[in-house]
Amino acid sequence: MGVQYGRQCKKLIRSVAKAFDSMLVPEEYREEARDVAKGALSHVKAEAPELIEECEGIAEGCGLPFEDVFRLSCSQELNSWQGCMRKRPINTIVDECTTIAAERNGSSLVAWNMDWWIRWQPYMVLLHGQPDDGPRFLSFAIAGSVGRPGLSESISVGANFLPYRAAPEFAAGGPDWAGAGIPYSFTARMLLAQESTAEALKMLERTKRMACLNYTIGDLGGEICCVETMPEHIAVLRPKDGYITHSNSYHAPEFGGMTMDERAQRDPRCYRAWEVLGRRPKPLSRADIYAAQRSHFPGQSTGVCVHTHGERPSITLLSFVGDVQAQTMWAAYGSPCEHQFLRYDL
Repeated sequence: MGVQYGRQCKKLIRSVAKAFDSMLVPEEYREEARDVAKGALSHVKAEAPELIEECEGIAEGCGLPFEDVFRLSCSQELNSWQGCMRKRPINTIVDECTTIAAERNGSSLVAWNMDWWIRWQPYMVLLHGQPDDGPRFLSFAIAGSVGRPGLSESISVGANFLPYRAAPEFAAGGPDWAGAGIPYSFTARMLLAQESTAEALKMLERTKRMACLNYTIGDLGGEICCVETMPEHIAVLRPKDGYITHSNSYHAPEFGGMTMDERAQRDPRCYRAWEVLGRRPKPLSRADIYAAQRSHFPGQSTGVCVHTHGERPSITLLSFVGDVQAQTMWAAYGSPCEHQFLRYDL
């Protein structure tokens, strides 16, 4: 699969690999950042050796060194690490992904808005994996990386970045770094290989990660949840009224998370999605979730569907709703307020 991927996306992969460092890491940190990415290798080998083999295939297919390809799956980690090095003060992030999960007909709908710098838009691809010894999957990826959230035969996964914290007792935006672990891209692919939400939670409990994210998960049996993760800690949030929303702040009480009232002001994209869905009849449909994914704040051009300006302008690069029961992903490439959701079957 890796060789096929590398060959089919050769031009894109080589292009993003060339631009990768300048897009993510200030020049004074670049040499050290390479060692930070290398540190993850042993963790991935121990937990998911098949994904290392896939990276080797991608490298072979596109004609790049393995190290350059492996780093493409470490973008979130390098962003978090250099934030610690610079003591970047972050509490809530305004433009990095919103997720939704809803119970539907005894199964699950899981939705993801991938919000990030507009510079990444040309490098997004949709992988359709058909492994010999695992479930089929659809997963979005930065070209050359092993993947991000998506849909598989038993489960669907969304994710959103959280301010980096080495452990619950450490504040976000400080210099504390927990060290190497499994990068987000590999974690997302490992989650898509699980047979249920319960198995996904066990996987997250036993592994060490390298960045802080929330994973929004739903399975074929209808169990949905959000899982806030730090390198060695997780907190599980359960739905109310059959659905749950999440954005870029901690909500779990054990992580000092925000109450719903606080989210209205300090985590407005999560609150806006929850508010839009709260007005819809239950159970929620794909159309209801589309409405939340496309929504803007009243009187503004940004919202759950992100359109921000400044030094690093951001948009919603893509959106999807994974219907686990139907084995189908509905995805929009680009801002969902401007594009249709197209059907992709497993």
